[in-house]
Amino acid sequence: MEETMDFECSFHCELQNLEPHPALTIRLKTKAGDIAEVFDEGYGAIAAYLKSKGKEPLGPPFAIYFNMEMENLEVEFGFPVEAGITGEESIVSSMTPSGKAASSLYIGPYEEAEPVYDALIAWIRENNFEANGIAYEIYLNDPAVTPPEQLKTQVNLMLV
Repeated sequence: MEETMDFECSFHCELQNLEPHPALTIRLKTKAGDIAEVFDEGYGAIAAYLKSKGKEPLGPPFAIYFNMEMENLEVEFGFPVEAGITGEESIVSSMTPSGKAASSLYIGPYEEAEPVYDALIAWIRENNFEANGIAYEIYLNDPAVTPPEQLKTQVNLMLV
């Protein structure tokens, strides 16, 4: 129980009502250990596709995790874009998640984010909500130019 209290002190968890936004994404299954390479390639492909259309992302990159099976992780990732942009091949038109979410800002290396998930799960339980199993992360700064300990990720656990 004390551990949960420590998490509550470390992370500010709150209820958010997320609005959907048009997006271009890639959805696939991969191993958690391969996710950095998959993201580098995929985000690069989406950015290049947008540039070829004379468009730019309307916000930071994001990822939606549909399960937490580390050897068979189902993930959709991309960028919010203006309405009406269609994709091609593996890049598809999609929407960002919408609805109620337990949300917290995590600052630090991506691979060390487990404590914020633990804090959000505890907050959901304590506030009598139920998670729907989908995690939605928004990456607020660029890992190519930001030291790992300064990376900012908005972590959202979608609620039923």
